[in-house]
Amino acid sequence: MRVQTEEWRRFIPGIRMYKGKKTLFWNGEPLYSTKSESDEPRIYDEQERESWKVLIVLPGVEVIPYATFRKCNQLETVIMSDSVRRIEDWAFHNCWSLVFIKLSRNLDYIGIDSFEDCTSLPSIFIPPSCREMYYGSFQGCKKLIILHVPQHTRLGSKMIEDTALIRASPFEVLQNGSYDFDINENVHEWIKI
Repeated sequence: MRVQTEEWRRFIPGIRMYKGKKTLFWNGEPLYSTKSESDEPRIYDEQERESWKVLIVLPGVEVIPYATFRKCNQLETVIMSDSVRRIEDWAFHNCWSLVFIKLSRNLDYIGIDSFEDCTSLPSIFIPPSCREMYYGSFQGCKKLIILHVPQHTRLGSKMIEDTALIRASPFEVLQNGSYDFDINENVHEWIKI
């Protein structure tokens, strides 16, 4: 068994309490988004983060904060533990290389533009636990052709704008801006698991 010294631990992703919340740590620094003086979201260890190819969100993390992994351009795979309940606005915005996401089975909320412009993402399966997906969640995901969304999930407007899915399928928009997947039975069958 390996002895886990502080030195060794600082290079292993893990969860610790930070400012009263369970927070994902990497390389000894908290991975949480803050606002800098220029009001731009940022993350600690930004240069290293930009070269990540795989992200595994460990058990205990409940929220992926605002813009935390924004512009991780090399990120290809995201695997979330089932402890994640919320993905906040812009969490994975502009992750151009992202091709696979395994969402938490307990995910309840997907924020505004969370996966906007993940241009390589071909498919996503939203778990039955998800109650809300907000404005532009998958907008600009140009290769998105498969989207499974539970019928009870409340959908925001422009959720799938500028995707292969909307270019190929006759979706209709309700007055409240939500897409109605039941209007076209063929489409509804197509996106079912």
